[in-house]
Amino acid sequence: MVFRYKRERNYDKIVLFTGAVYPNDFFGGKEVDSYNNALNFWNQVFEMSDEEKEQFLKEIDPNGWKELAPSEKLRDIVTEHLSGCEKVLDYGCGEGWAGISLSKSGCKDVTAVDVVENAIKLAAFLGEAYGAGEGFKAECVSTDWIAEEKDASYDGIFCSNVIDVIPEEIANDIIKNIARIATQDAKIIISMNYYSKEESNPEKGIEVKNGNEVYVNGVLRMVSRSDEEWSGILGKHFNVEKIEHFSWPGETKEARRIFVLRKI
Repeated sequence: MVFRYKRERNYDKIVLFTGAVYPNDFFGGKEVDSYNNALNFWNQVFEMSDEEKEQFLKEIDPNGWKELAPSEKLRDIVTEHLSGCEKVLDYGCGEGWAGISLSKSGCKDVTAVDVVENAIKLAAFLGEAYGAGEGFKAECVSTDWIAEEKDASYDGIFCSNVIDVIPEEIANDIIKNIARIATQDAKIIISMNYYSKEESNPEKGIEVKNGNEVYVNGVLRMVSRSDEEWSGILGKHFNVEKIEHFSWPGETKEARRIFVLRKI
């Protein structure tokens, strides 16, 4: 697949930056340039030309949607817990693999959102190509979109590689909003990067601040916390029912985290 080649080609960069979402008023000065540079990078990663789309449709495997996810284990956990929900939100969806997988697994109402325009264009294309159906909606949203969603709107929510790549105060706001827009009986799955004890390395442009904030060339790439630390943060709004671990292609250890949650 052309688009997966592009994503895998940049895996080393994607590991610490997938899905970052910030409010409109967070950035100023150099930070605006950093955010715009990040958006430009992700728009390039998810770009697919008309010629590539045409070739993709000629070679498409009807069951190829099962291969969209970066991890079979992650996909299976997402579909196991969320496919029976009535209305699901895929927040920070990228190319929409989770939303498409849920639609193909029986969920009738899936909203996949992201701030990256080309990610949403690709998600919409793939959703149509794989027959996700009219219930699958891919939307490019503003950074404060989630704050404007109505209370108790979704009984299923998936969020991958978002809250651990943004500043603490912003992550806390997103977590609060996820809890707010979730119904009382909602199922929530949050996946994130591995726990890493990074050290500053000026030669590589890596700087660690406040003990766990990893900056690369001045841009925050990851806020590294242990399973226990994240459980404490998420536990303010959810019951942590299970923590699973998985890996991405090329990784030898299952260190990435999946938190299966229920609203308190």
